[in-house]
Amino acid sequence: MKRVGVYIAFILSLVLIWGCGGNGCNVVPNVSFNITVTQGSHPNLFRAGGWAYANGGVCGLILYNSGGDVIAYDRCSTVDIGQRNQVEVEGFEVVDRVSGAKWLLIDGSPSHIAECHLKPYRVSKNGVFYSVAN
Repeated sequence: MKRVGVYIAFILSLVLIWGCGGNGCNVVPNVSFNITVTQGSHPNLFRAGGWAYANGGVCGLILYNSGGDVIAYDRCSTVDIGQRNQVEVEGFEVVDRVSGAKWLLIDGSPSHIAECHLKPYRVSKNGVFYSVAN
């Protein structure tokens, strides 16, 4: 009988550990879109370190030129997806003014409060323009 109690306690411990731990990330919903960005429409994006806002995604897009590639993130904060807070670029950070959360512009990783990266999107270069799609 004592052995059964030990097994039950062990199983309950595992359930609590697996149930309470884990990923606290809120997921930005998937939406289908496909946009084209040209140098004429977003001139700052075509220089290393440049960035631009664009339409697309859930809350709009942030496009960032890392010097070798262009990276695209959704502007939807990952802190509380239900609120759909639109983040803004400030220097080398991306900021959610409602929650105070911050992410690094260079890779979308959280730097303050947020637990999850900004949602990235696929970017491809086609000659002199970029295509962003999901």
